[in-house]
Amino acid sequence: MTAPEPRPPAGSNQPETRVFPAGSVTIRCRLDGPLVVELPPDAEAAGIFLRVTDHLGGEYPVAPGKRAVALCRCGETKTRPFCDGTHKTCGFQAAETARKPEA
Repeated sequence: MTAPEPRPPAGSNQPETRVFPAGSVTIRCRLDGPLVVELPPDAEAAGIFLRVTDHLGGEYPVAPGKRAVALCRCGETKTRPFCDGTHKTCGFQAAETARKPEA
């Protein structure tokens, strides 16, 4: 197990930096768009695959080897739960950002 990354001194204006281990999954909140779930480049070799399920455990098809999916946030897509780009024409706005650590 590796040691945790050091944190900036209290009261510092430096943002906290973290190094994520290989194999980490990233979820990006796109400005006025979907949530993009991304696997690392070596995911398939590491035995990590994308799986999207409904509330009953039923699976939505995801192409084998696919490393990213975009999940709808606007609610207007015709391909739920996946994004089909409708957010661009329906006026959906989502500009939230991650909170900065308190000093």
